Amino acid sequence: MNPSKMENKFNICPRCKSTKIIDMGETIECPDCRLEFEKTDINTLESNQILAISEKLEFVRSIKNNQSKN
Repeated sequence: MNPSKMENKFNICPRCKSTKIIDMGETIECPDCRLEFEKTDINTLESNQILAISEKLEFVRSIKNNQSKN
């Protein structure tokens, strides 16, 4: 992928499409929808497949809770 095109992917929120992005190094943060996304996900997944870090953590917690009940 072209480096400038990849950089453009980091300038738009994968969820709300806002361009008010805060670059946090390995992640980007969107102040509009208040979500944080990993750049590796943005590079490898389609925008409709990308989960925010908080969503990933919630998913893992729910799996752990279900395993502890069994």
